[in-house]
Amino acid sequence: MRIVLNLQPNSLYDSIHELMRMAYPGCEIACTEGPGDINFDLSLAIEEQAVSITAQVDTPQGRLRRQEKCAIPQDVGRGLSNWAKQQVRAFTYDLLCELTGSNINRYGILTGMRPVKLVHRLFDQGLTPAQIEQRLLSEYRLEAEKARLLVEIASANRPYLHSADEAGQWVSVYLGIPYCPSRCYYCSFPGAVVKDYEADIVPFLEALFQEIRAISACLREQGLKVQTVYLGGGTPTVLSTYHLEQLFAELRAGGYISQHTVEITVEAGRPDTLDIPKLKVLKDNGVNRICINPQTMNDATLAVIGRHHDKEGVIKCFNWVREVGIEKINMDVIIGLPGEGLSENTNTAQQVLSLNPDNITVHTLALKRGSLMAEKENGITPQQRIRQVEAGVTLFSQLLRQAGYVPYYLYRQKYMKASMENLGYARPGAFCLYNIQMIEERQTIIGLGGGAGSKFIDLEAGRLDSFYNPKNPAAYCQSVDRLISSKVDKLRALN
Repeated sequence: MRIVLNLQPNSLYDSIHELMRMAYPGCEIACTEGPGDINFDLSLAIEEQAVSITAQVDTPQGRLRRQEKCAIPQDVGRGLSNWAKQQVRAFTYDLLCELTGSNINRYGILTGMRPVKLVHRLFDQGLTPAQIEQRLLSEYRLEAEKARLLVEIASANRPYLHSADEAGQWVSVYLGIPYCPSRCYYCSFPGAVVKDYEADIVPFLEALFQEIRAISACLREQGLKVQTVYLGGGTPTVLSTYHLEQLFAELRAGGYISQHTVEITVEAGRPDTLDIPKLKVLKDNGVNRICINPQTMNDATLAVIGRHHDKEGVIKCFNWVREVGIEKINMDVIIGLPGEGLSENTNTAQQVLSLNPDNITVHTLALKRGSLMAEKENGITPQQRIRQVEAGVTLFSQLLRQAGYVPYYLYRQKYMKASMENLGYARPGAFCLYNIQMIEERQTIIGLGGGAGSKFIDLEAGRLDSFYNPKNPAAYCQSVDRLISSKVDKLRALN
């Protein structure tokens, strides 16, 4: 199906295209002249005291016209443009629900990655949880269940956020190791599969150590303290024990690990990269949180998605971590993997819960362009498995809450199966601080290494400046001098 948009002004596309995609998944959506299977005309006029929104939609079933006039609030001030866009989104959302005969998004007009940030802004304005829920329902069109969830998560993680004064004193650091032992079929991250360890890893680490040293000098110059460190990727535990020791020595020498550092997480997502000596190195270097990520506890699915381990390998590694004494263990699972339904989800949930991890992160499969699985699933209707996925998410929520876990962070992605989210659960008191700071965007994050993202945050000025290192290891190595220079400039600009 082809949907042709005629928008006045054309900039409305940025406000409504995600809602259109949710209403008509898998359809071509174009801003062009000429007929489509559906022709969607939408215009916005900003008048002196009101905005006027008009729509005409031609479908095979007939023509639908709608118009709405919204009085401009007296206190809108410089926020008029954003307020008008919100009215357009709400108008379009209501219209699309009417056209499709269904609720197109359980999060209403919120289509971004970080909906909890909105709740924190409303808390900043002095609203109560009940008042925030009401605004989410009425102004943003959320379903009641999702509104309650967002308020619950914001209430849980808000005590861990910095004030504007505190935020200027602290950073967290992410280190990206863009290598994996193999590529999972659902993954689009263009990190490298290790083929020749010495040829691949050694030049990359030389560039990473250069970046670590240079940014360390700037952090000290600016008087910034590191609260949390997160080693991600890729799969950081593809590094040898020797190179992990080297990496942690660089981090300690650079002041990234000090008396101020309260959390050090390592993504050891692939059990086939772990052994007891490597885990002891992590423990001895202060790692107090580790991620053992089965994704599923069904061996048939693990083989299909390209994971070179089975569930017994996951259990063995989990027990090794407990034996070595690393304080917290997170386990990631994915709902929406090929061939999996409620029975497979139940099996995974029961086996993961039997291990009693400190954190469980429940992901809803997002098929990114470029993933091998997305290429294979192109012939499948996007709506085919939505009910199964939603049932799986509900199942995990019920079982995890019954077992005493609470949700503490949430983010969403494009191309997710169903209108769902990625949701982090934890035992009370076992929240991952890095995840909270990274998702809620109230602390500067310094990204070092391949594919690492930095967020330079000035809470007082309300500014956020994102900066990303190249994902390709060779491109990263070639550009490390430029990357260092840019980050030093951005860090100095904060203070």
